[in-house]
Amino acid sequence: MPTVTVYHNMRTWFEPYQDGQLLAAVTSYRLPHTADRDAHTVAEWAFHVCNAGLDDLETHREAAEGETAFLAACVYRLIGCRSLSTGDVVDIEYDGPGGSGGHNVWLACEPFGWRQITEPSNRAGELLTAVKVYRHLQRQRADIVSTCG
Repeated sequence: MPTVTVYHNMRTWFEPYQDGQLLAAVTSYRLPHTADRDAHTVAEWAFHVCNAGLDDLETHREAAEGETAFLAACVYRLIGCRSLSTGDVVDIEYDGPGGSGGHNVWLACEPFGWRQITEPSNRAGELLTAVKVYRHLQRQRADIVSTCG
């Protein structure tokens, strides 16, 4: 089961990633394993989920993995993420046999397609967890109270 983690480039937007730029983990997804799930296919899935309109994704919920894509996109937007763009990076982690240590493939979003990179040296943020979502919801509530109060 591959896990894809989306990292936003905190230094630049719409310019190719360069090693050393700060990347912040904004979300992660576990995808069902299929034979054709190579890293570029996973990266394209993540790009689509992080950029397609929810209305479009909703109309494809009945397709294979359509529900997963729709729900992943809803969470991505609800926690306030911007689009996945040139300069951002995805990490695709593959489990080894029997859940043992696998391997990671790091891909940087380019103006056209993806470029494989070595593991970035400057990362922050956290994977998608219940705690991360709760913190976001608390900040939203605090903003509403301060605006209305």
